[in-house]
Amino acid sequence: MTPANWLSLFFGLYFFSFGTFLPYWALWLQGAGASAGFIGLLLGLGMAVRCLGNLGVMSCIRTATHLVPAIRGLALASLLVFTAFYGWQSSVALLVLTLLANLIYSSLIPAGEAMACRYIVQVQLDYGRARLWGSVAFIGANLIVGMLNDHFGSQWILHGMVLSLALLSLLSFAPISPAPQEPATGRRAASLLQVLKRPGVGRFLLVTSLLQGSHAFYYGFSALHWQQQGYNSSIIGYLWGLGVLAEILVFMFYKRWLGHWSASGLLMAGMICALCRWLLLGATTDPFWLVLAQVLHAGSFGFTHLGAVRFISGELAGEAAFGAQALYAAVSSGLAPGLLLMLSGLLYPSLGGQTYWLMAAAVLPVAWLLTGPLNKEQTQS
Repeated sequence: MTPANWLSLFFGLYFFSFGTFLPYWALWLQGAGASAGFIGLLLGLGMAVRCLGNLGVMSCIRTATHLVPAIRGLALASLLVFTAFYGWQSSVALLVLTLLANLIYSSLIPAGEAMACRYIVQVQLDYGRARLWGSVAFIGANLIVGMLNDHFGSQWILHGMVLSLALLSLLSFAPISPAPQEPATGRRAASLLQVLKRPGVGRFLLVTSLLQGSHAFYYGFSALHWQQQGYNSSIIGYLWGLGVLAEILVFMFYKRWLGHWSASGLLMAGMICALCRWLLLGATTDPFWLVLAQVLHAGSFGFTHLGAVRFISGELAGEAAFGAQALYAAVSSGLAPGLLLMLSGLLYPSLGGQTYWLMAAAVLPVAWLLTGPLNKEQTQS
């Protein structure tokens, strides 16, 4: 199987599961008897412990040959953990399994992204074309699982997770040709501490933490909030799907539209879109404005993620890529959203949808942080 085909399937299967988990897991927890406060705690702790899982897994991946075995082990372990949710649904069990799931399952995506970054250099992989299948699958999960939840109950949320992870486990045994290889220099990956000392990495992590973290309330509570405003699960699925459809267009035409943009330019565009989006969602649940806000997902997430990929694969030396991917996944996509999600869980009962305005405030410092180049060393050379 070619790298492009394997990664397209990987992103498709992973994001089908993630398109089930992200918008609907709060509804499954509610169906299992968890209160809104406990759901916020579970989701927030889960996102926070991703930091430990991502750092632990990615720190063990020191060469490209480690990537496929790591993905295989993580896929199988994730399948076992989510299968355990069928039998264990007490408060203690939900807490333990949630922590385990986020330690293991969340580490699949930085490992897959690290493989994609390797193939961008090794075979000139068109990242956007491979990654867009993840977005397509995400929409499919939003629509299919939303309808199944409406008609047959929240247990189909768990069924969707288990089925997609079973298929992903099978994919992990499929051979890839050529296999991921180290660059010609043969140097092993830099340690996390060495990567942190690189010029611009600290600022990059702070920028992406604010931008990705600002999505926390949307990821954790948009389904509950919209449901309380009278929208059913199918409509919520359409809204989530619309946002990801806009994201797909960005990934599909990334090279044509944005290929000449710098990492800083992409991140600044992501900040502007995020600010507008959270202000809109905090102000109204009118269908017209919800549609507009969801289209802005193309920028708030799409531009931000592409800016991160551009920085990691293009502006850092090859041996720093694994460490940078680990830190981006652990800190920007794990710790920061986790902390903001726990805060959202505390504020949501009193503020409701106005919690989005706090997310808007979180992205404002990004404008100042991006006044200079992310990688000064790259600029001066």
